[in-house]
Amino acid sequence: MLFNAYFVYRTLNTNKIVKYKNFLHEVGRYGISEAQNQSELSSDDPQFPEKQTKPTGPKHDPPGRLFSDFRIQKLEKIVAGGKGKKKYPARQCKVYAAHKK
Repeated sequence: MLFNAYFVYRTLNTNKIVKYKNFLHEVGRYGISEAQNQSELSSDDPQFPEKQTKPTGPKHDPPGRLFSDFRIQKLEKIVAGGKGKKKYPARQCKVYAAHKK
């Protein structure tokens, strides 16, 4: 993003020769000075942004979750079609299982 800004700056200001490193330095100094000016103006009445909370996941792992120690992992047998007619059965998709399709 800064390289694009540098390219635009260099294109619009053809009379100035500024290296990319110096351009970054100038942008950084400008940003710091703007932040200091904003903090000085609002130092009398500090305004904190509202903390946005995100919904969190469950506190405990479900019992079928994988463990790092495979000795305590419980294996579940996959049954296909109820009678085991398939040679290589596959587990049903969670979405289809939830909607009973």
